[in-house]
Amino acid sequence: MNRLHAGSAVFLTAAVIAACSSDSGQRVVAPGERHANGSIAASRSANGADDDAGENAKIAIRDDCDPNDPGWAPTGGCLLPRGDVSFAEFNAELSSPLALSVVGHQAWRNDPSYVETFAGRTIRVRNEGGRTHTFTEVAQFGGGKVPPLSQGLITAPECPASINIPPGGEMTLSTLAPGNHHFQCCIHPWMREVIKVEEH
Repeated sequence: MNRLHAGSAVFLTAAVIAACSSDSGQRVVAPGERHANGSIAASRSANGADDDAGENAKIAIRDDCDPNDPGWAPTGGCLLPRGDVSFAEFNAELSSPLALSVVGHQAWRNDPSYVETFAGRTIRVRNEGGRTHTFTEVAQFGGGKVPPLSQGLITAPECPASINIPPGGEMTLSTLAPGNHHFQCCIHPWMREVIKVEEH
């Protein structure tokens, strides 16, 4: 590994550690922990693209990190029981010679990435991956709070103060106004979501 690549790897590791350790304000519930309303966070959620049938929508935050790869250890490790993406593969998929900005590994995603719901309905978001993520509402999609993972993107103003969601953690959204709402991971900014809220 030449000096430039070694320096980039050290910078990337330090930036990811800093992003994964920051936290402010918003409440994220870990698995098994009680919500403020007394309910206990479930161990796993199902996916749902919309709630036209009258059900609340569910969004799974996903990644596919390999828990046996020690390359993940310096930035928080991988808490999946099984996964197939090494740290080296993740880094190799960050960019493309055909793109001026970060592309990102597509195993890092929100599932589904588009949800239609009605005003007043609850949307449950759960981190089912093995890495820390955020699910942050932004006015416009942009870069995140880890510069090497946001190459070519302008940082979304909402990202520096975004709240981390650890593996197994979840959050709920229940007060979204009618219209389109944009959410992204402020660590891995290619992980994007549009939630379309309609009047009931």
